[in-house]
Amino acid sequence: MKIKLGMQVLGLLFVVALAGAIFVPAVSADNDKNANIIGIDVPAPEAVDFSISESTSISKENDCEIIIKDPMTYLSYWNERMEWGLSEEELVQYSQILEKKVLDNYYDKEHNYYPITDLNVFSEEVSEILGLNTLQTAKFIQSQKEQLVEDYQNYLLERFEDPAESKDYISPSSRSAPYACGKMYYLYIITDFQNPSSEGAWTTADRTDAMNDASIGTNSIRLQAPSSANAVNDGGFYTVTVSGANTGDNSDAWDPNGWMEEAAENIGYTDVNNDGRTTDDLARSVKSWSGADSVILLYFTHDDWGAYAVGPDKGYADKTAISYWGRTGSGSVPSVPGSYEHESLHLYGALDEYAESSYCGQSSILAVSPMHDMYTNTNHVTCLSSTPSVMRDHTATSVISTSTRCFIGWGDYDNDGTIDPFDSTPSG
Repeated sequence: MKIKLGMQVLGLLFVVALAGAIFVPAVSADNDKNANIIGIDVPAPEAVDFSISESTSISKENDCEIIIKDPMTYLSYWNERMEWGLSEEELVQYSQILEKKVLDNYYDKEHNYYPITDLNVFSEEVSEILGLNTLQTAKFIQSQKEQLVEDYQNYLLERFEDPAESKDYISPSSRSAPYACGKMYYLYIITDFQNPSSEGAWTTADRTDAMNDASIGTNSIRLQAPSSANAVNDGGFYTVTVSGANTGDNSDAWDPNGWMEEAAENIGYTDVNNDGRTTDDLARSVKSWSGADSVILLYFTHDDWGAYAVGPDKGYADKTAISYWGRTGSGSVPSVPGSYEHESLHLYGALDEYAESSYCGQSSILAVSPMHDMYTNTNHVTCLSSTPSVMRDHTATSVISTSTRCFIGWGDYDNDGTIDPFDSTPSG
């Protein structure tokens, strides 16, 4: 099962009611912030409780490493990958034995799949059924772990263009979440599609779990902030249904006619400034109404289409989509608190620090000035003195590297005791 930590969400989780083409967001009847926003009668988001213990840490204990939905597909994949030479008939026979003698012990009836919590033990069980020798078993275990790392990295791939590494000034006013300082508001938009994936619509249990993980992940950012950043977390959520099906990180999601904009419209917001987008009006509204210094829109989807952050080239609103089941490789990779931390840090200005994404010495198009102008990536895995970080592997640690701290507004470039966003002469 996924991580279950003790953070409770205030209020009830409500289901969107569909009346014709109008979608009504989830709200609390006694919410004293339930007022008109930018002149539109849109109820305030239902509040989320961020009061997580200071000692809370992110752990993979009791977390599933892979999820198997079909033993035949699983064995076929590894038969080809490991070159075992099993025939189709043998694969059918072994998959039946695997399901009956091993997988039945892992079965999750509610979700109709097999969550594997200990890859070493499970791999040895599979090896025994297949009659693999010691060397083959060791190679099989190692290959599965390497595949898992690859899946996680694919899950984190971002698609930002970095035009000629320009040093153009990027104004904080152009972004809803310019840096991780002050009051940070996280708006969860729990999204269902009229044509859902094979995972189906959100269940109450999965939705609560995702919100717990998101709250833990974003709270981890606040816990690591310097005291001078005055970091405070706040947030709320809407539930909404949009047309069509989720197709992942492409224009169907984040373009002006994509489902992210439709979600904002279905909640009740309109394109007040006539710029062709509604998410910016939503973000500005929440920012004004809540008194926040930054607002991030986190879309939750109940599928395995992966996660991605939508940066400054897609309009004022900083937004990200995070699927509940991550991305599918040899098995589904579940989202964890670090998934939400990683993607949120991108929107404050952080770059990836793992191999084949970003590079050592790269400036950040995701960071606003002055951070955009003063810093480069010094913690990429190819840098000489790099250290483990959440921007390198969101499943292993919640630690924010020194390099990322500089990008997101926690640096002090001229060492005068004032962090960069609050320094009138940050470069000295």
